[in-house]
Amino acid sequence: MAPVKGFLARSDFPLYAVRALDCSHFLVAGGGGQAKTGVPNAIEIYELKQTEESVQASSICRHDAGSEAIMNCSSFYDGRNYIIACGQDEKCKIYSVRYKVVSPSKANSDGKSEGDIRKRKGGSDGDEVKSSLNDTKYLTFDVQLIQSVQTDFDKDGGFQKVVRFSLDHSFVATGGADGFLRVWKYPDMKKKFQVQAHKSDIDDLDISPAGDRIVTVSRDGTGMVWNVKDGQHHCDLLWPVKEAVHYRFRCCRYGLIEGKKDKFNLYTLSIPVKRSSKPDLCYISLWDSNSIQMKKTANTGTEVLSALAVSDDGIYLGVGTISGSVSVYISFSLQRLYHVKETHSIFVTGLEFLPMSEATRAIVGSQDFSMLSVSADNTIKIHHMPERTSIHVFWVLLGCIILIFLFFWTLAELGI
Repeated sequence: MAPVKGFLARSDFPLYAVRALDCSHFLVAGGGGQAKTGVPNAIEIYELKQTEESVQASSICRHDAGSEAIMNCSSFYDGRNYIIACGQDEKCKIYSVRYKVVSPSKANSDGKSEGDIRKRKGGSDGDEVKSSLNDTKYLTFDVQLIQSVQTDFDKDGGFQKVVRFSLDHSFVATGGADGFLRVWKYPDMKKKFQVQAHKSDIDDLDISPAGDRIVTVSRDGTGMVWNVKDGQHHCDLLWPVKEAVHYRFRCCRYGLIEGKKDKFNLYTLSIPVKRSSKPDLCYISLWDSNSIQMKKTANTGTEVLSALAVSDDGIYLGVGTISGSVSVYISFSLQRLYHVKETHSIFVTGLEFLPMSEATRAIVGSQDFSMLSVSADNTIKIHHMPERTSIHVFWVLLGCIILIFLFFWTLAELGI
């Protein structure tokens, strides 16, 4: 079936990160930075709703992030609150996002009309914004800054480029402009170790689902794997593709192997080190996470790659490009399943698969996947692939019986 793509929303600031919260809410983050242009720096939460014709998203919460744009983030749910780690210049800032239910009468007593969608900007009490639950109560979110720590110390001005929580939420890994991998204990954010991982910026990193290794990729062209226990170098990622063009790793992600909860692969994106007048191919690759040997690679075309995401079940890989295109690949075969050319006007900055629960399907419909994409063009888009129709076993058996009947009937008619 044909892929389905859709415009969800346009913000008033450039978007650099997107995270799904639950089946019907997601957040985006970004901003215009310290330049006094009037472009805000913010976290914004949207609610997904099903309409008669399409899926729509409406902004229900905004938190003013101050003078620093949010360039990257990671999140998890601790059973009560969503914890969001955000890269803002040289700092990692930790935010708490929690649900809160209020009645319209309480909201109105504060001088707010039921049509308001943004109750406050900034402030230590966080932001409360309403989403209709029923005729009497509304769901609100509180967004609060709970911690801030400097994570990058580059001499020309620190800049955190990536942050990840471990799957068990016991530590946070950060990387940035100074090339250091730093691991922090969570929740106290005390430094566990740091290592000079690369000679240049760390572009991306990820933590294995087992929590024992961290992979980092850098602008210096190298990719490395580190032991979490002691910060020791485990091995290098070796690019075996024999090409005249020099490549560097751009993104890296671990992903579960379908049907195996304790087995996982490593995926990377590779782009040419230098652009030439004749565009060179880019690659998506699958690695064995134990031996760190490449198992498979596939070229993605000549559009330079900028973003990578893996679905929770490990089946799909989302890929974005600097020209605004979005693709989805099947993880085990690296076969491209979905592609929309230049769905964004400029580079894709973030991708996120929605959790495909029954509650999500009630909103987005019966889809093989639903994925969000964001860009510095301020837009949020959703990408679907409708479930592939399958033939019930009953009809297969019935067809076989009919064919057998016709075969013997033909023989009888021919007198054989």
